[in-house]
Amino acid sequence: MPYPLMRPVRCCATISANRAPANIGDHLADVDTPALLVDLDVVERNCEKLRRTMAAYPGVAIRPHAKAHKCADLAQLQLRLLAARGVCCQKVVEAEAMAEGGITDLLLTNEVVAARKVDRLVGLAAAGARVGVCFEDPDNLRHLNRAAAARGTTLDVLLELNVGQDRQVVVDAVWTPPSRRWTWPGQPPPWTTSASGGCRPTTGPFNTSGTQGIGRVAWRRLEAASGVFTEVQPGSFVFNDADYSRNVQVGSSGGVLEEEALGGGGWQRRGVGAEPLGADAGCMLVMSTNPSRGLAVVDAGTKAVSLDSGPPQLPRSFTEMYGVTLEYVSGGDEHGKLLWPQGAYQLPPQLPPVGAMLKLQPGHCDPTVNLYDWIVAVRSENRLGGNAAAVAGGGDDRDDDGVMTVVAVWPVRGRGPGQ
Repeated sequence: MPYPLMRPVRCCATISANRAPANIGDHLADVDTPALLVDLDVVERNCEKLRRTMAAYPGVAIRPHAKAHKCADLAQLQLRLLAARGVCCQKVVEAEAMAEGGITDLLLTNEVVAARKVDRLVGLAAAGARVGVCFEDPDNLRHLNRAAAARGTTLDVLLELNVGQDRQVVVDAVWTPPSRRWTWPGQPPPWTTSASGGCRPTTGPFNTSGTQGIGRVAWRRLEAASGVFTEVQPGSFVFNDADYSRNVQVGSSGGVLEEEALGGGGWQRRGVGAEPLGADAGCMLVMSTNPSRGLAVVDAGTKAVSLDSGPPQLPRSFTEMYGVTLEYVSGGDEHGKLLWPQGAYQLPPQLPPVGAMLKLQPGHCDPTVNLYDWIVAVRSENRLGGNAAAVAGGGDDRDDDGVMTVVAVWPVRGRGPGQ
């Protein structure tokens, strides 16, 4: 007997990328968890701090690195705030996402070797974008040149140098300050160009005007002041994360620091205002608690937070109110555990109630963002002109921001393993 015909059933999992976790105008209590929140007030302040810092180096441009967020809408905001002309990307899919969002000056700070990826990269240039890419192997350079010439377009190319991370093999190049040139034994790789297209050396090792800047945001002043670099290319500065915060606590000697745009907060009950949020935050819900064990379980496990640079953390305000902070540990793919720290003898332990919404600063912003289809952008209602009152007990160094409201929901189009 044949099986009876069934009406097609659309699985919710197949449409998760099309179902945003919030709507414009929602409060945080309305956001579906786990979700990725970005505080645009903090993003704007972080960009302004970077812009002011780099104003002392007029010959060094800012090119923000989109690998931190993989979102064209956020990249467009950065370009306006920083007066930057283009962005960096680390993968071809990120460059495609930026071009799809209207950004036409793209530098891929990576090598592209696979034929399919080379064809896609050249396609961006053929469509009108200015596209730069790195190389270190002469055969890769010839491949890029042939592909660009075949499409009648041009790629900017830069030679990758090993500056100590051992991800490149060109190790014997030396910067000569008087001549402002890179030199190395033997002949440089052959440049092959054609009138109809191909590759051209851009501002880089083959040009006396300098080279593109590479490095983490913490080094941007050193890069800018070196006289070597024509650009700084910071990424994580726009958010900050717990790993950067821990580095600052251990080794900072002062200076202008970024605020936490993906993190901060505390907990809030449904329908009650939130204390201040940092710039990017994992938003998650308390599912159960066990006071006798000092344990709260949340709905965000390793599918929602990256643990490669340490766990996410609660904000300083929690510690200031209760003397300790809960520690996040993995509870598996779908769950995380917040533990009352060992050695903290306060009884009973202060645990968030079931149904409370938590906001945690990610340990590492780049791979955490990569886990999400959507960025939920929020602002303070006070700054939007609202009259909502903030919950007492903020404790960080920000203004009294009040209740946060969703002002945009942006797709993270460049996410994925890096095709």
